[in-house]
Amino acid sequence: MTQDQPSIPVLPNAHLVLDGNGPLYDQIKRVLARNVISGHWVSGQQIPTEMELVRVFQASRMTVNRALRELVAEGVLTRTRGAGTYVADRKGQSPILEIRAIDRDIRARGHRHDSDIITYNTVAADATLATRFGLTPGVPLCHFVCLHREEDIPVQIEDRWVNLAAAPNFARQDFKDITAAAWLLANAPYSDARHLIEAIAADNKTAKLLDIAYGAPCLVLHRRTWFHGTPITVAKFTHPGESYQLGGHFAPQHPSDG
Repeated sequence: MTQDQPSIPVLPNAHLVLDGNGPLYDQIKRVLARNVISGHWVSGQQIPTEMELVRVFQASRMTVNRALRELVAEGVLTRTRGAGTYVADRKGQSPILEIRAIDRDIRARGHRHDSDIITYNTVAADATLATRFGLTPGVPLCHFVCLHREEDIPVQIEDRWVNLAAAPNFARQDFKDITAAAWLLANAPYSDARHLIEAIAADNKTAKLLDIAYGAPCLVLHRRTWFHGTPITVAKFTHPGESYQLGGHFAPQHPSDG
């Protein structure tokens, strides 16, 4: 192997193309994080060396070093002096805002969960969808709509768009033995989430699915998730307002917990 050849086998298979948006160090951060969330680099895997990244991105060592240091500080990567840089264990991260799969909550109450998939297809993002995700029009998104029931009573319409660049295997699941939310939590963990809750009156389609009267009150939870700047999902969860509550609890992480 010559000095100009990469020493890490993963380098030729990685996606190391800058997007041209913003400062160079920030572009490098996004590219490296994207390789993690897409599964090209897995937990514990060594990534290309700092000097290899300098060559690939045609950037200064200072710029690459800043990108790596910030990703280490954010828990995406870990560095060992003299041994290299590795993908951190994403399952070990504990976000302040917990997102739970609905089937887990239903079963925790000792009740039976079942669901029906209503929509499950892949589309190229139009201008409106691309804007919602902060992506370029034409990128592949998966649209997933599912009705969840508790003891045969409809309790939630899950209407979810998934960025397949962040979760490439999502569109190949059958979701018979696992919910979409549970699969995403296991395979595309988030670092940031945003929630918005609103009250609406059920339209005809919503009323029919939830088996409630037209115009009946509903609680809607809008959720967006990201992994260090890369969007993962844009989702809407609609619940019958008269028989369902949305609640949550969180505690700030104690400094001694790391």
